[in-house]
Amino acid sequence: MANQTIDPSRVRFFNLIQATADKFEADLIASGRYKYIKTENNHKIYVEKETGRIVPILIPTLPLK
Repeated sequence: MANQTIDPSRVRFFNLIQATADKFEADLIASGRYKYIKTENNHKIYVEKETGRIVPILIPTLPLK
């Protein structure tokens, strides 16, 4: 398992997914309408300040299997 290499196209795809999630989260925070609550499993949990609506944001992880 230690000698296993990761396909570069898989890494590029993961980087794209990571960048998309980061951009969405940055936009969410910049709007000022949402407040960070906690991290649960592989999700960051935000809540809308006015309505209390919960918005989970997936934290992408690169599986090495």
